[in-house]
Amino acid sequence: MKPLKKPKKHSDHANRHIFRNRLLIGGLLITLAFCGLFYHLFSLQIAHYDKYATLSDSNRIKLVPLPPTRGQIFDRNGEVLATNYPVYNIELIKQDIDRNHLDALLEDIHEIIPLTDDEISQFKRQLARSLPQDPVVLKSELTQEEIALLSVNLYRLNGVYINPEMVRIYPHKEVAVHAIGYVGRIDQKDMEEIEENHLTREYMNISHIGKRGSEKSFEDLLRGEAGYEKVETNSNGRIVRVIEEHPPTPGKDIYLTIDLRLQTLAEKVLGDYNGSVVAIDPNTGDILAFVSKPMYDPNLFVKGISQSDYNRLHTADSPFLNRVMQGRYPPGSVIKPQIALAGLSNDFITSSSTVNCNGSFQVPGNTHRFRDMGVHGPTNAHKAIERSCDVFFYSLAYEMGITSMTDFLTQFYLGRKTGIDLIGESPGVLPTPAYKQRTFKQAWYAGDSVTAGIGQSFWLTTPLQLAQMVSITAMRGETYVPHILHSHSHANSDERITKPLEPIEPMQVSSTKHWDTIIDSMVAVVHGNRGTARRINKGINYKIAGKTGTAQVKTIAQGERYNEKALDKRHRDHALFTAFAPADQPKIAISVVVENGGSGSGVAAPIAKEVIHAWLTDFREVSNSLQLNENAGE
Repeated sequence: MKPLKKPKKHSDHANRHIFRNRLLIGGLLITLAFCGLFYHLFSLQIAHYDKYATLSDSNRIKLVPLPPTRGQIFDRNGEVLATNYPVYNIELIKQDIDRNHLDALLEDIHEIIPLTDDEISQFKRQLARSLPQDPVVLKSELTQEEIALLSVNLYRLNGVYINPEMVRIYPHKEVAVHAIGYVGRIDQKDMEEIEENHLTREYMNISHIGKRGSEKSFEDLLRGEAGYEKVETNSNGRIVRVIEEHPPTPGKDIYLTIDLRLQTLAEKVLGDYNGSVVAIDPNTGDILAFVSKPMYDPNLFVKGISQSDYNRLHTADSPFLNRVMQGRYPPGSVIKPQIALAGLSNDFITSSSTVNCNGSFQVPGNTHRFRDMGVHGPTNAHKAIERSCDVFFYSLAYEMGITSMTDFLTQFYLGRKTGIDLIGESPGVLPTPAYKQRTFKQAWYAGDSVTAGIGQSFWLTTPLQLAQMVSITAMRGETYVPHILHSHSHANSDERITKPLEPIEPMQVSSTKHWDTIIDSMVAVVHGNRGTARRINKGINYKIAGKTGTAQVKTIAQGERYNEKALDKRHRDHALFTAFAPADQPKIAISVVVENGGSGSGVAAPIAKEVIHAWLTDFREVSNSLQLNENAGE
């Protein structure tokens, strides 16, 4: 057996060579590692500093929009009609939550504080329509106990915040709701309108917008301008500190022309009737009272109306209809003074011209009888207005023709918009052959002109138009465009910037004496021995110039007579009254329309008298009882 060979031993020189190689390789690797680390440090800290600093700041620093406080609304005397109060809400931001686990998150919140089904469903609707960065309210007006319970659990509820908010409130509830309007949450339709008008930036983080009335019409004044905060947040998105702040600019406070005292009184005396009361200062165009009934509580819409409340308000009575400027009614006999003025100014009649009233009128060559409610005998313009003789105006309308009549009456803003500074005014309907052909595809007949002479036919007017008509009459053809905005002021400032008055184009009348004839006749309506509204002249030491009217709702067949008791309530005549006072120095002009009230003299006139008397006596003489009579006739 051969002996094993002993391994060769490296010499010291060889060992040192191996060690040097290993040391060289190790050093090279370490050098490369340091070079790579240095390169990355250089890239992060120097070459791409701006990029990574921006990315870091976007995670750590955020811009938080600050919504402005909406301006308040006051009446002409400084009484609050709409204001704001602070509340705390639970809000979630879409981009900060996991949509796949939303129901689980809501359940976690519900275990801490109760959530209703309405709150959850409304939140989900709003979340679906919101932008990623917008906060969406889940529950509003938290109690102190709820705030405390939620605060200690926020660390485990990512994307959930407790934020303060100023909430709109209408302290007088339904009072003047159609004048004031209301705000509501911005919906898809609002967003489309905002984008069309290039106002997206102005509405950043603003959740509510004016929906109706003054809130909508004066949105630009009330809204204000949003600000923002630059804040530092932690890894959970919670704010650690405020770095920079640009406070929002509050909206302007606005003052309306309405007087809350007169508004409340007018709503009270209209009682349970549907209808409208409009009072104007003819010297300025200021709207003093703006009543449309039925009414509703605007507070229901601020946080989002429930389905049950929404269904309850959608009735046949249409409480959302702004009857003052959107309700359309045949004016009936209240436009007889203005039709007489058209006849006088266009030389179809004189103040002494008479027509023999035997109770009916016939167009020559036609057997149809247009009836009157009485037999008045020989009648001139004064007597025809005082006693509301239909036959006189049938005859005048037939002689004058529809074109001469309507061309003149448009100067009273009948059949066209008055130009009020609220959005949504209806122009009404001017009875013309073109309108009838366009709407009904029918020719115009002489009988259409005849009935237009007593405010029927195809006439449709708004209560606002009737109030402006009587205001123009009071001022003998020269007054102002009706308006509801009186002035505005900046927040925390007593200086009020008054809206300039806008005069109407003066009426063209052939002689100023014709105004005397018409106004004297209207005074006789209230103060004459046979005036249709003579019942309201008791207990006053000034003259009221007025005109009663009824407007047919249901057509009565030839030969039949109007029988109120046989008709359904909704088919009874509307009751109307227009007036101004004092007749020699007018301070108030008014129109009253009482739906299905039956009698202008027995229902509408007493309501108007109460409003007029309260205004002229500075509310020192306000009646606590009002006697109305639906069967008193026109």
